[in-house]
Amino acid sequence: MSSPATAPPTPASLKRIVAASLIGTTIEWYDNSSGQSYDLLFPCS
Repeated sequence: MSSPATAPPTPASLKRIVAASLIGTTIEWYDNSSGQSYDLLFPCS
């Protein structure tokens, strides 16, 4: 069986994906480089 073809993402959605990825990467980078400071803002259980 073959799966139905999906439409390629639009340029607007690609910009949103890239922006979200950059924000997440930036938060992770600062979290790892600054020790425990972001653990106070974003606590993990």
